Amino acid sequence: MTSRGVMTSLHVQCRTVPLLATLVVVVIYGFIFLSNDPVSAKPVRLAWRIQQDDYSPGVTGFEKKDSSYHDKGSERSQITSEDPLGHVTKKENLLFLKTHKCGTSSIVNLYYLFGLRRRSNFVMHRGSANHYLDLAAVQRRPLLAPRPGEHYNIQCQHGTFYPNEEHKIMPKETTLYATIIRSTVSHFKSAFSFFGGESSMRKRLGASASMDDLIRRYLEDLPDPAKGGLPINMFVNNIAADLGFKRFSNSMGQVSLDEKIAAFISHLDQEMDLVMITDRMDESLVLLKEHLGWKLSDIVYLKRMVSKKPKVEIAEDVQALIKRYNVIDDRIFEHFSAKFDQHIETLGREYVAEQLKEFQETRERFEDKCFDKDKVVKLPYNSVSWAISDWGKKDNLACTFLQARDVILTKVMAEIQSSQDYTIPNSGKQFTMKETVDKIRRDFDEGVDPV
Repeated sequence: MTSRGVMTSLHVQCRTVPLLATLVVVVIYGFIFLSNDPVSAKPVRLAWRIQQDDYSPGVTGFEKKDSSYHDKGSERSQITSEDPLGHVTKKENLLFLKTHKCGTSSIVNLYYLFGLRRRSNFVMHRGSANHYLDLAAVQRRPLLAPRPGEHYNIQCQHGTFYPNEEHKIMPKETTLYATIIRSTVSHFKSAFSFFGGESSMRKRLGASASMDDLIRRYLEDLPDPAKGGLPINMFVNNIAADLGFKRFSNSMGQVSLDEKIAAFISHLDQEMDLVMITDRMDESLVLLKEHLGWKLSDIVYLKRMVSKKPKVEIAEDVQALIKRYNVIDDRIFEHFSAKFDQHIETLGREYVAEQLKEFQETRERFEDKCFDKDKVVKLPYNSVSWAISDWGKKDNLACTFLQARDVILTKVMAEIQSSQDYTIPNSGKQFTMKETVDKIRRDFDEGVDPV
C-alpha cells in the first residue's frame, strides 16, 4: 500500500472510532437516563424492601421495568389534581405523618375513605400489627406491597419520621409531605390524661389534688431543659419525638439544645410541604385540599370521639411551666403556626375564607344526616358520640366507615390491598366490613354524591 493509501486508511479509522465511541456513549447515557427516570425507577429501588414471596397472589410489580409511577395500568390509583388558582404546586400522592394526640383519628379515616373510593395503595406493614409504621425495621417487618404494576399513593399511620427512608417509598417530586401539630398546652393536657400521667400522679398526691398540682409536681421531677435536661416521653415533647427529633439531635453531637431545635425546625421546613394545626383543623383541611387538588367533599370528616371529662382550665403559671418543659414542641408550634398563616396568604385570605365557609356548611349537613343526635353511644377511652342514623346505616355507608376506629380501618385497607381488591381472602374468614366497602365503592363509581 502506498503512503497515501496508508494515510487515507488511518484517516478513515480515526474518523470512524470517535463516531462509534460517540454512539456507544449515547446508548449508554440513554440507558442510564431511562433507568434513572424518577417516574419509572423508584419502584425498582424499593425491591429490597419487599419480600415478593411473602405476598399472595402474584408478583408485587416492583421488579417490572414498566411498573412506572404513571403506568396506564395504575390510572385507577392515581390521585389526580386540578389547579384552579395556580397558587400552589399540586402533588398527586400524600404522606401524612400521624402525630399522637393531635386529633388525627378523624382525618385519617377520611384518607382511608378517599383511598378506598379510588382504589389507592397505602404504605403499611404486612400482618396484623400494622397500625404503627416503623420504616427503620422494614427488613424485619416488610411492607405490604402495592398492587402489581402500581405504586404507593397514601401513607397516614403513626410512626417516627425517617426522611431518608420515606424518600425511597414516597418520592418528594410527586408526594405532598404533611403532618399535624397542636398548641403546646392543649397537646400536653391531652397526652397527660390519655397516656396515664394524670392517674399516676393522683395515686401519689391523692384523688382531690387539682390538675394544676398534678402537672406542676410531674414536671418539676423532670430534668430541667434550662439546665441541660432534655425530657422526651409520651407527655413531654411528644410531637418532636414523632417528627424524629431524637435521631436528628444525636447526629448533631455536642451542641446546645437551642442550636439543635433551630436546626431541627429548619430541617422540617425543608421536608414538610404542609404542617397542619389541630387548633385550626378545618382551615388545615382546606389547605390540604388545595395542595392535593381534592374537592371539598373529599375532606369531609365526622368527629369520632368526644371526651366526657369536663374541661379544666390551667393556671397561667402552670401553662408557662408546660411550655418551658415542652420547649421543643413549643418552638415547633410557634414556627409552623406563623408559616400556616403564610400558606393562607399565598392562597388568598378571601378565597380560603370562602372555601372554609362552604366546607363547614357541607360538613354540618353531612353530620346532621349521618347522626341521630337524640341518641348518645359510649365509645372507647371514656368518650361518647351520637348514634349513626338509619340513613347512615343504609343509604350512605360512608357515615359508618368514618365512625369506625382507625385501627379497624387499617385492617380493612390491608385486607383489600393484600387480596388485590377483595378477590382472594387471606384466610377462610369473611373480609372485614366487606358489604360496607362494596357499597361505598359502587356508589362512588356510579357518581352518587358522597356527602
